[in-house]
Amino acid sequence: MRFLLILIAAAAAAQPKAIVEEQTHRSLVMGGARAYRVYLPPAYRESRTARYPVIYWFHGYEAENEARDAGFAAYVAAHPVILVDSGPADTTGRFPLYFPELIEQVDQTLRTLPDRGHRAVTGSAAGGFLAIWQAAKCPDLIASASSFGALPEAPAGPRDFDVDTALADLYPTLDPVRIRQVAAASSLAEILDFHLDAFAHPPDKPASFSHADPYPNFGIWDWEIVSDRRRPAFTVLENVSAAGFRSTVREWIPDGAALPEIKLSITSPRLYTPAAAYPVTYIRLRDGKVRRVTQRADARGRLSFELDGDACEVGIGEPARLALSGYEIAGASWAAAGQPVLLRLKFWNKGATRSATTLLKWESPTPGVKFNTPSARLNSLAPGESTTLPVTFTIDHPAISGARIVAADGEIRVSIDVPVYPAAPAFADYQIADGLTVAPYPHPLGDGNGDGHAAPGESFAILLPDAGARRAAELFTNDPCVDNTLRISEAGTRVSLPAIRPTCEPGHRIQMLARIGLNYFALEIPVWYRNP
Repeated sequence: MRFLLILIAAAAAAQPKAIVEEQTHRSLVMGGARAYRVYLPPAYRESRTARYPVIYWFHGYEAENEARDAGFAAYVAAHPVILVDSGPADTTGRFPLYFPELIEQVDQTLRTLPDRGHRAVTGSAAGGFLAIWQAAKCPDLIASASSFGALPEAPAGPRDFDVDTALADLYPTLDPVRIRQVAAASSLAEILDFHLDAFAHPPDKPASFSHADPYPNFGIWDWEIVSDRRRPAFTVLENVSAAGFRSTVREWIPDGAALPEIKLSITSPRLYTPAAAYPVTYIRLRDGKVRRVTQRADARGRLSFELDGDACEVGIGEPARLALSGYEIAGASWAAAGQPVLLRLKFWNKGATRSATTLLKWESPTPGVKFNTPSARLNSLAPGESTTLPVTFTIDHPAISGARIVAADGEIRVSIDVPVYPAAPAFADYQIADGLTVAPYPHPLGDGNGDGHAAPGESFAILLPDAGARRAAELFTNDPCVDNTLRISEAGTRVSLPAIRPTCEPGHRIQMLARIGLNYFALEIPVWYRNP
């Protein structure tokens, strides 16, 4: 028996082990030396030509985890992959901008497969949030991302004007990336296997993309964006392709107020014929104002666009360009799971020639979406002309990040995401704070006369009972009497401060959906006469 145990121990000792190295480099982004740990497969030293995919692990400020580190080493010892452990990771400041520099350093010093399809990010807790968030910021650098017990939301962006960000709000940006999120106690090998499978089946570069970024200046898919923004907000690009795009600067995503005072400069990749002239159509969505100009590509085949932060559709080229710019929900104040949702979709022709009459087919990649009718006729539109089309769909389960509605005509596909919320019970035990200071909040919530009623011209918070205290809720409604674009963050949670428009008649009843944590409540709020 002793001899057998010796043989087993000898065999285990003879198993190839991962090569573990501590490395440093001088970071221009971080302004100093940065350390990172590299796990290399045993065969790395045996061949001078073999190249490997890379998984980046983000750790936070937690204590050293020897069991996790041993798991990294054991996995890399048995699989042809490089793992890079980097941190401590921050979601604000310079660290999110450091990742492309780290990629460049690793690709220059190790035999990697230096392309997006063979690059992944993962992490746990705050590092898990950053992994998914970094994939949303750099989908042109990353093909797959995962997390263990990721925080659902955290501040992100420049340290002086970071903005509250929820991972659920970023899913449209993550379309080109394979995503896996698991509980903190899940198997490390399960997640690393997911990334190896993603390396074996890398996604294609998307024909069009959408992106939201809290940094005022950034690059994405070879587009370059520069702005004069010096406040918390997101620059939002949607349906970007050689045919055009939609741009907005918003206080928060997805529905924060647009910031028209911000100036944007957007430069395309080398998509156009150098020095050639192109008709460009600008449509300001707030009032439908159309501007047509002729722009000339530079010597490298790029076009540049000077815009402000208002929502704007930009069409490039002579052909008709169909755009789906927005929607209204009819007959309800929000979209609810299990109930028919009637949308009125807003279509524009942002091209330079009249569009043909066409039959649009309704589609959705969101599981469970069913349409009442499969298609709708879209009549011919002149350049700069718009129209609305109705479509009704149902979905049995919530889709908080959005049920995607696609209008398809052959190769032409335009889409929009509609948040669908869980069914919610009616609830009447709420308190209105219209300029009141209510514990545990240190300052007044809302702006009003403090009489506990919602009146025209006032803003307010809704407080609901939660764990023995009153908590201010995040609110959702499409009631035209309400401006629901103001939102703040209190103690790490989102608080809505809707305003009753001055033209709203007292006696009107506002239907609102309130969210506290994971719980939803349907509220009816009467509009009150404003007392002095």
